Amino acid sequence: MKTSNILLVVIVVGGVLGGLLMWETVGPSPLCGGCYRYNAPGCIVTPCPGQESLNVETSQVNSPTNMTLNVRNVGSVSTTFNSYIVKDSVGNQYTKSNWSGPTLNPNSLLAICIVIDGSAFTFQSKSSYTVTLVTLRNNLFSFTITA
Repeated sequence: MKTSNILLVVIVVGGVLGGLLMWETVGPSPLCGGCYRYNAPGCIVTPCPGQESLNVETSQVNSPTNMTLNVRNVGSVSTTFNSYIVKDSVGNQYTKSNWSGPTLNPNSLLAICIVIDGSAFTFQSKSSYTVTLVTLRNNLFSFTITA
């Protein structure tokens, strides 16, 4: 094969790959469900699907087996919880599955009561715990809380 033919093939392949890369990052993207970036120009899904996002604003330990988290939904869709996991600093864990947790609307604040059975561990003053809230969409939100 001649050098000019090889050079021509390299230029054509580079142009095609460059064009595909540009198409994927600017949108619409068939590989990313139509929205590579949130509300990308040319996005065939307008607006992009809403997202869940949570912040713990305050927390309070009420007893050795009860903690209250004040959680704000800073996302754009309502969030419903279905389970939670609490871990202490040495790895002991309590899981509450099949929890009919509350629904939290966008930009709303809600007091969520986290209750553990006290068999694996109890809440102790000045100790750290990781609380993971699981939503119906199977998104996990983990927060480190100091009692």
